[in-house]
Amino acid sequence: MAKTDGIVVPSLSQTIIVPGVVLGTEVENYKIQPKDSRVYQSAPTLAELRHAYFDKNPDGSFVSPKYRQSVLSKRGYGEWTSTLLKDGKEAVERPENIEFKNGVWRAEGGKVTRVELPPEGWILEYDLSTGFPSRTSQKRGDAERVFEDDTSWFWYDKNGLRAVLLAFSLNDNGPFCVIAEYGPGYRDPNVGVRSTSRFEQASICHR
Repeated sequence: MAKTDGIVVPSLSQTIIVPGVVLGTEVENYKIQPKDSRVYQSAPTLAELRHAYFDKNPDGSFVSPKYRQSVLSKRGYGEWTSTLLKDGKEAVERPENIEFKNGVWRAEGGKVTRVELPPEGWILEYDLSTGFPSRTSQKRGDAERVFEDDTSWFWYDKNGLRAVLLAFSLNDNGPFCVIAEYGPGYRDPNVGVRSTSRFEQASICHR
């Protein structure tokens, strides 16, 4: 069972599309180092953070208002996830090892899921099981009709292995901007890591 301190986020549903987690309240200023895969094993996945930020209970309340507040109070900052994007075609969650060899980043192990990404743009919809955007628009107004103040942009690089981060930048790109265009060794003093622990789940994960 996960520890009880921190921000408790329940599972997405009884079929556990996204398991329940306990998130750290603060984003630590941790610089990812080459050949250091610890962050990808311990940080929340993109799917977990999407669920924590956007999803609501049957009564219309957010499942994790504390997480939302922690994001909205840190404009100009971001956080790494334990999700990576491989060649623009696969989501890799919590890899067991990451290495840089012959000029190329590689990930070993972890959960690998095929993804079909839309063009870069304003996010209209997210895939529940991976957290990646599944529909975008070049018109901000289209996204505002869906997400209002949570309207956010999506960037990615489909070449090689790319680390996925969330950013609430000072630019007008939204509070849940998904960026997958940097190598795992990229460093940014304004992007840190949030700790997480996961509930043990007995159900089978369904897409």
